[in-house]
Amino acid sequence: MRTTITLDDETAAMAAEYARGRDVSLSRAISELIVRGIRMSSRIKYKGGLPVFDLPKSSRPLTTAHVKSLEADEK
Repeated sequence: MRTTITLDDETAAMAAEYARGRDVSLSRAISELIVRGIRMSSRIKYKGGLPVFDLPKSSRPLTTAHVKSLEADEK
């Protein structure tokens, strides 16, 4: 599909840099970035008004003990 979009200068530069770094066209780069952005945002769901993150099965659970350990490290 062909379409025309208007990007601000900073966004256009970022997309062009992404395209150069992957040796793909600007159109392909923008398509990849849109798909990537949509997939990332869909990993957050809301249950009871709270965000719930849909993590990969291989992720370790985040426990209260781990949170307390991280908090202690900050002090």
